[in-house]
Amino acid sequence: MSAFDSLPKAELADDGGRPLEAQLLVTADPAPAIAQAVAEGYAVMPAGGLTSAIGAFAYAQDSISDFKGVVAVRPKQSPEPELAEPGTPLEKLKTNQIMIDPATATVSAGAGLTFSQVNAVLGHVVGPAARVLVDLTSIGSAMVGGVVASGSMGPLRLRPSASLAGVALAAGGAEAELLTGDDIHRAEGMQGWTGLVTAARLRYFETPLNEFGLVLPVQSGDTDALGDFLAYLHPWTKLDVPESGSSLIGAKDEATIVNGVELVTRSSLEQFILHAGGDSLKAKAQNLLQSCDYAGADWLACITGWSDHAVDDVLVMLLDEETETIGGVMIDFGVGFSSGSEMDAFRAIREGAPDLARTKARVTPPGQMKPWTTSSDINLVCLERDTTPLANALSSYQTYREAVAALGLEFEGRLKTEMTVYGHLNPHGLDPHHRVILTGAPEFKDDLAAAAKQVGKLKMALLRDLVRVANGFGAVINGGEKGAPSLVELMRALGGEAGLPSNLQSDLARARASIKNAPRAFSFRAPAELF
Repeated sequence: MSAFDSLPKAELADDGGRPLEAQLLVTADPAPAIAQAVAEGYAVMPAGGLTSAIGAFAYAQDSISDFKGVVAVRPKQSPEPELAEPGTPLEKLKTNQIMIDPATATVSAGAGLTFSQVNAVLGHVVGPAARVLVDLTSIGSAMVGGVVASGSMGPLRLRPSASLAGVALAAGGAEAELLTGDDIHRAEGMQGWTGLVTAARLRYFETPLNEFGLVLPVQSGDTDALGDFLAYLHPWTKLDVPESGSSLIGAKDEATIVNGVELVTRSSLEQFILHAGGDSLKAKAQNLLQSCDYAGADWLACITGWSDHAVDDVLVMLLDEETETIGGVMIDFGVGFSSGSEMDAFRAIREGAPDLARTKARVTPPGQMKPWTTSSDINLVCLERDTTPLANALSSYQTYREAVAALGLEFEGRLKTEMTVYGHLNPHGLDPHHRVILTGAPEFKDDLAAAAKQVGKLKMALLRDLVRVANGFGAVINGGEKGAPSLVELMRALGGEAGLPSNLQSDLARARASIKNAPRAFSFRAPAELF
């Protein structure tokens, strides 16, 4: 009997509620355990923090027919990172360890750490302004290894590789393999199909000391006005990554950097208030809800960043002197947040929408079928300060929302159709996530299947329309937040590889090469289009 047979069953589920059918191994030293599992004939599935893991456990049952079973390997976490000995090779770093090298301005972090932990250690060892640029909204829960494997982006719209100096990848050898330079793509965005990321080395930078947030009510239906607003912020959100250890400099003011424009909808605020714990947090959310009501708006645009100035001074800097607006958006009902507990509350409110949506997608209501869910995920980059591509892209999303709402009316009384909108309005990476969740009683099984098929077609039409906008108005589609799965989804929407923009065709070819050279014990979950 193998030692893996006695492991506990993995009690984990992805964003779509799909359970992980595997034995679960939690370890701080994955490489030798993975080598043993592969040698004994097991398939291996990395399992991180599952912060954004929709479809992560999907695979055809016959793809594991010649394996003994599946072992899910999860990096060990720690409440406090353990300091590794200076000079420890990245491939030997434990998943709960961290090591800082001031000489190269890099930090080596084990796969089980979060970026909140990494930045906290940097703040203590290097200084309060030092941080890595993997700027996630789920910075306190997403594990380092999972972020690299998923290629996730946050408000900055920068992939992990913008900061990565090295990745340790365990794929069945006695030790993890060190990936540097162009080879990092073998791990980034590959969803663990090529191996398990055990550690990552990242460059760190100096940022202005204070965090700030400015929340402004906007109207989702006025896509031209919203496009003007985002185009106005284009120079503020431009960021070129400097050399390691250097100070970040914004395009408009070196002491102030806008690192994201995030979205909170009025409906998600209402849901957050119903479920939030703590009177103080509810009061802050209700204050933002009032801002929407006073302004007659249904969205809140959340401008976040770093500055050496107070939030009130940042507001003055962002103002257009002629109109006394921020890109045409009135500030009368805006709300400001500054460093510390205020920003913690702001982040909790901002993340309320995706957290609630993930929970709804996972949990089967009493007497109902398992929810069906899908989420839009495509990143459109505007190279110039131009309203046209932004407004047209936002119009495409509006068309999608209206079509899903009409579908909900068609199935009303049989199915519940919910759409949650949240995410990124950064003009350097426009990606407002639209998650659709369908639920219904078992007697409406056929209706659920029919509605899901129609939503899938509407989503494919949205993706095609966004590519059309990019091609027609000088913007760029650079994939989505899920790395290689986003490429595959775009390829399906566009009718095949030939329909992809040339930059994504190159990315697809690179992903295929990585899968081709990966051990089947890991690649068994990869989509057929990558073989």
